[in-house]
Amino acid sequence: MSTSPDGPRGAVARHTAYLPAFWDKSTNSRPIWRIDWGHPGFTHRTPPEATPDHQPTALTRSWEQPAPDGSGETWHHLHRGACLGCPWEGPDRRRADEAVEDAHDHTHPGWHTLPAVPERQGRGWLTHIQHLYPDGWFDRGGPIRTLRTGIEKRHRPGAAPGGGYDIAVRPTKRSPNPVVFLSLPLDNAEEAA
Repeated sequence: MSTSPDGPRGAVARHTAYLPAFWDKSTNSRPIWRIDWGHPGFTHRTPPEATPDHQPTALTRSWEQPAPDGSGETWHHLHRGACLGCPWEGPDRRRADEAVEDAHDHTHPGWHTLPAVPERQGRGWLTHIQHLYPDGWFDRGGPIRTLRTGIEKRHRPGAAPGGGYDIAVRPTKRSPNPVVFLSLPLDNAEEAA
């Protein structure tokens, strides 16, 4: 069930349509689709700019209605994955993290098969991570999958090397994607030794 078949499509168009309603205090802007606060492209002042390539973001709106999935629960908000480079939008989701994952399926296929890594530790962390992920991955705004065991388990926009998302991975007894804790050589000289 779609919540808004008509109107602008895509993150840039939806957020651009939202801004005048946000500033018009006689209008309730909460039910209007917009880029979620803190996610790429979010602004209160000027319309976001489209990116030249596919980049993930998340849309949100106030809902306060029965869930579109037919479960009978009341959802307070709806979320959708979206792209800053094209009008693609994902399905309605209850949680922002689900929408972020949908957006990455569109913008960075295969992201979920990459290894989960420990959170940033020490000076050599970035060098090790760059050896584990495809060449240029972070330059293209690709996400990093980070093992998180603490309280904070949300996906973090802008927290990956290169500015992409830091996708939280919760530890499980059997994970199809291994968590990597090994040390890699810092340069080719160490490999030759």
